[in-house]
Amino acid sequence: MRVLLVCDNPRVASQVSTALLGEPGVEVFRVRTPQRAVAVLDDGDTFDVVVGDNDTAPSGGFYLSREIKARGQMGQDVPPVILLLARQQDVFLSNWSQADAYVLKPIDPFNFSEALHSVVAGAPLPALPGIGGDPTPSLLDVPGDDDAPTEQIGGSIAGTAP
Repeated sequence: MRVLLVCDNPRVASQVSTALLGEPGVEVFRVRTPQRAVAVLDDGDTFDVVVGDNDTAPSGGFYLSREIKARGQMGQDVPPVILLLARQQDVFLSNWSQADAYVLKPIDPFNFSEALHSVVAGAPLPALPGIGGDPTPSLLDVPGDDDAPTEQIGGSIAGTAP
């Protein structure tokens, strides 16, 4: 499993590393800004999950999640996003930013690891303290039949056939 960690705080990075220490086959790659993470993904590097510390400067985890999800809506293959939140009050923003899950800091290593594996597997999140997620769909996620034939509405425009 390849994990992209977006974090500029050494203490938080250490908590994530400790939670994943000893996990077989887990590789953690760290960048310090959301902008760098988006650039790494745009360059074609693939990851199984992105873990973003919401308190990362200059733009934070909500920006990170929205940018990644916007690329997914444009047809790019994007990994799921887990945000690390310092405040319970930011849960609604995590959902708004379409993050697949959130984990409240300080990180409980066992709960974090279980949530990470669930998100990567596409399984429901475990009912554990400080973990959750209910991403709000984007307006671009409106269900519909993209293959439906088009139909003309109204009359013809001057010079064009109906």
